[in-house]
Order: sequence, then structure tokens, then C-alpha cells
Amino acid sequence: MKFRLPELEIPSDDPFRNDALERKPAVEFLAGLLDKFNGPFVLALDSPWGTGKTTLVRMLKAKLEQANFQCVYFNAWQTDFVDDPLVALVSELDCIDFVDGEAKTTFKKHLTSVKKITTAVAKRGLIAGAKAATLGALDLEREFEAVAADVAGGVTGDAIDAFQKEKAALKKLRDDLEAAVAQLKEGGKRDSLIFFIDELDRCRPTFAIELLERIKHLFDLSNIVFVLSVDKAQLSASVASVYGEKSDTQEYLRRFFDLEFGIPKIDSKRHTTTLLTRFGMDDIFVGRRGELQYDKSHFVDYFSALADVFQLSLRARERCVTMLAVVMHQTPENHYLDAILVSYLIALRTKQPESFRALCKGTLSVGAAMEALKALPGGSELVADRPGMLIESYLLAGDPNTDRVNAHYKKLEDLWKSNEGDPAERSRAQEMLNFRNRIVAGYRNRFDYRTSASKIDVAVSFRD
Repeated sequence: MKFRLPELEIPSDDPFRNDALERKPAVEFLAGLLDKFNGPFVLALDSPWGTGKTTLVRMLKAKLEQANFQCVYFNAWQTDFVDDPLVALVSELDCIDFVDGEAKTTFKKHLTSVKKITTAVAKRGLIAGAKAATLGALDLEREFEAVAADVAGGVTGDAIDAFQKEKAALKKLRDDLEAAVAQLKEGGKRDSLIFFIDELDRCRPTFAIELLERIKHLFDLSNIVFVLSVDKAQLSASVASVYGEKSDTQEYLRRFFDLEFGIPKIDSKRHTTTLLTRFGMDDIFVGRRGELQYDKSHFVDYFSALADVFQLSLRARERCVTMLAVVMHQTPENHYLDAILVSYLIALRTKQPESFRALCKGTLSVGAAMEALKALPGGSELVADRPGMLIESYLLAGDPNTDRVNAHYKKLEDLWKSNEGDPAERSRAQEMLNFRNRIVAGYRNRFDYRTSASKIDVAVSFRD
């Protein structure tokens, strides 16, 4: 059994070998789309943080490389410590390599020029607010080295002359960058450079915005295609934090994206089952006997439903299974895991830690906990159906406050016996009373959900 998953392996010769979330259709669609773009073009893959964008991007990159595209992967979050995103972007171009020959020599020559200008620009912060339309207004008539020296050093001449030099240097950067990319075809690659930018929504706001500006103003060139994985809602919040809450953040971002693609949602049960396999829990579940053998199916069914209601990201779900692994480690093989209850407590601890603590302390009643669950998107249906009834029954069976439990069941009995009220609610009350008889008979004298909760708290400490 594992307590932390390694990064998912995506073989270059078989990108979909471990595609448990069935990303293949989306990846193949996107690969076919990118095959038609010549650039300049910016494609945004929009999905909330933690929903598997990075895995999809890595599969897409491998698929395109199979089709002989030159791809560059750039993790923006890992480099947002630098002052100027341009430096980080250009540095990634060093990974492009050619078979020795004229194309390689020409590429390196132009890239060297791009690096020099980038260094000069980064030192002076010359293009903050520069517009793409102005960058090609002036031809560079002198040797680049002389211009770069003026730009990087203290420019003492007229401000207008300095600005013209800056424009000239930037045009030189764009020209050399375009010329460098043009060597891909000469070196046996496809025409377009596919530049992946990942984790943009996790960057500090100013870095994210500056990175978008750099792409728009300096990389809007032939045969360069950008694929940005973003959480557009989070990115909008970053824009608002810089330009103000009243700014039109959606319109601002629309300037940078030529096309947006929403990543399809995953099948929750399939994802949960895959996580259990990757964590090495299958054999442990198989080894359980009697009623315990159903622990795996119970966890898959109930946790998947609860994860959807609590709107847990894929990363959050992975952390939840880490918590389950720790809980199972503390549970002897011949003891009940109480998978249905544990599913609820893990999801609650992950999404609503204060409610989890209040429930364990007894300051949050079972009724109030179920009402809170009912208020979540999709929660009403879950509470009304069998999953919600079983979760509520387990919580009631383990609540040490006998008077509160009796009052809860008295309310259910009154509702069931009444000839008034919603028939569906009365039917649910009857089912709840039936569950009580079964669960109390098997658990009441040895069951306290705080035991499971304490294991989950240990798991959280382990995880954090």
C-alpha cells in the first residue's frame, strides 16, 4: 500500500497506456485541431485547479511529438520567482535540439541574438505596456550589439531616441525568434512550434498577467502555437486583483485567447477505483472476509458520490485516498472499516474541516450535518436517496448523545405515522427506521464514529 502516488507515467511511444480517466478522445481531438493551426494561435484549456489539466497536457504533448511536432513544456508556477517572464520563456527554447547541420547552426545563431535582447530587456524592463502594433515600426539599421549595449546601459540621449532603440531591439527579437522557429522545418520537424504553458492559474497575479502580455506582444508570430492550461475563473480573480474589482476581466482575458476548450469531466467511480489500484489497495481489500469484503465497493460508491457533491478536485480526491490508506493502516484486517461512514468523514474533513471538528465534539448535531449536506449542489438528491440515509444512520448509531438521537428518531417516527406531509419524506422516514434496527443491532455497543474521525485526523497530520 502506498501513501503518496508518483507522477503518472506517460510513455512517449504509448501516451494512453495509463489513461484511466479516458482522456484519449479529448487529446486526439485537440491534437487534430492543433495539426491545422499554423500560428500565431493561442488555445486555452480551461478547467478548475486540480482537475487533471497537467496529465492531459502531458498526453497531448506526447501525442503531438509522435506526429513530429517540436513541443516545449513550461511550468509557469515553478518559475514565477523571476522578475520578467520573458526570461523564463526564452530559456525554455534551449531544450530544442537538432541533428547537426545548417538548420541547427542557423537556429542557434538566431536564438543567441534573442537571448541577448532578452537580457537587455529584462535589465531595463523596457516593454511594460508596449503594444504589438508598434514593435515593427522601425528597422534595425545598426549592429544589434551596439543597440543592446545602449539599451542595457544608461541611455543618456533624448527619451524619444531611447524609445526608438527599444522598439528596434524588440523588432529584432521578434525577427530572430521567427527566423529560429523557421528552422524547424529545415531540420525535419513540422512547421509549428507548440509551446505548452501549465499551472498559469497558480502563479502570483502580476507574473501571470505579465506572462500573457509577453506572449501577446512578442510571441504572436508565424508558426508559434501556445497551449495554456488555465482555470479561467482563478485567472479572472488575478486580473481583478491587479486592475481592480470593477475591471472587465473576461474581456481582458479574451484578448489573449483565440480559442477556449473546456476539459470534459471525469467519471467519479472510475477515478476512485483507479486511485485505489494506484495506491495498491486492491489486494488489501481482496484479503478482507465476510461483510468486510464489501468495503471496497462501499467506499467507491459512497466516496464518489460525496466527492461530486462536495465538488472535490482530482488532487483533493487523491489526498482523500491517502487519508484512507492511513485509516486502513490503523484498522486490523478483521475489524470493520465502516467504509460508508469513513467516506463521509474524509470528504467532510477535506472540504469543511470546521464542521468535521464540530461533529466530533458533538456541537454539530447529525440533523444539522445532514441539512448542510443537503444544501450543497446535488446534496438534496443524495440525502433523499439510500446513500444519504445510510450516512445519517451511521452517524446516529455512533452519536454518544442518547437524548439527541432519541429525539431525532422520535421525529422520524412521528413523520412516518402521520397521514400528512410529503409522501417521499414519510417513505424516507420509514427507511431510516428500518436502517436503525439493522445498524444498531450490529454496531451500537461497539461503534463510535469519533474512533474513525480520530484516525482521519491522524491521516491529515500525516498528509500535511
